Amino acid sequence: MIRRITVVSFALAAAGAALPPGASAQNVRAKGIDSLHVKANLQVQFHTTSVDDEPGSEWLLRRARIAVRGWVAGWVRGDIEGDFGRGSARLTDGYVTLGFDPVLALRIGQYKKPFNAHELVSSRELLVAERDGAPRGTDGPTPDGLVDDLGWSNRDIGVEWDGRRDRLGWAVGLWNGAGDNEREDDDGKQLAARLNVEALPGWTVSGAWTGKRVSEPPDAPDAAWYQAVELAVTGGEYAEPGWRALGQVMAGDNWDPELGGGDEASFLALQGIVGYHVPLFTTPWLIGVEPTVRIGWADPDTDADDDQALLSTAGVNVYFHERVKTQLQADYLSPEGDGEVALRIHTVLEF
Repeated sequence: MIRRITVVSFALAAAGAALPPGASAQNVRAKGIDSLHVKANLQVQFHTTSVDDEPGSEWLLRRARIAVRGWVAGWVRGDIEGDFGRGSARLTDGYVTLGFDPVLALRIGQYKKPFNAHELVSSRELLVAERDGAPRGTDGPTPDGLVDDLGWSNRDIGVEWDGRRDRLGWAVGLWNGAGDNEREDDDGKQLAARLNVEALPGWTVSGAWTGKRVSEPPDAPDAAWYQAVELAVTGGEYAEPGWRALGQVMAGDNWDPELGGGDEASFLALQGIVGYHVPLFTTPWLIGVEPTVRIGWADPDTDADDDQALLSTAGVNVYFHERVKTQLQADYLSPEGDGEVALRIHTVLEF
């Protein structure tokens, strides 16, 4: 098994090393379009779990994405991306951006809402293999898993105003609140806003708020508004020497009884991830290694006992090319009671 994993990892590494310098985001000519870029993202993962009654190991085509981006008239941009991994096909991104000015850009369609700094990092550039590092088969909460399941983060359909001036950046928008590729079924709607400040070169402090109208059941005449907030610090550059880090606190209403919540329940999630990129110049097919550590903690209901869980991750990212890396890591999730472990080997190829 280890031999097969090694063969796959080195085969993907060789493919990346063979890519020409301009292979990323291929340019295509099309009538009436200023420019058209095509990009592919392939991620293969082998992982294990210590959970009983689950298969001990699994190969997974985690992501297999193709994205197209085009510009018209110099200020209109269209993006569409599909994912064919995990045995199914789905639309991930599909939106139009009207770039009137650096302080006024409108985005319309399906894309990520501006909540959860870790979710807003591209999967190609994550310090860890999985945002939600829960071992397969566990039901304990993790910071990313809890916030995503509550609908505060990830993709949705709506409209957003983005802008930037000097060291300030912001985003404000309105979404269906039903999630990606889903029709709205309760006239819920979700609002969100984010403000980013570059406090130091390469380091950003950000705050976010989101509010969501929920009807239970969906056709109920009455509905309630719930909300959540976030404070985050991010720093460092992808595949560049030195430190990369993300720290965040997220808190708010847990409105979902299936996630240990209710009308009066509040959740709290904390997460810190640190990596240090060490460049290597002596081996032609190996450009860097990056040890990483993560500590995360999530509590679905701060008034209840024995429902929180601690997530810890340790690993190393091996870079064969700036667009090809293999991530080796161990995740340990410790809810109140027994803990579970997952080992992951995750290879990313972008071209």
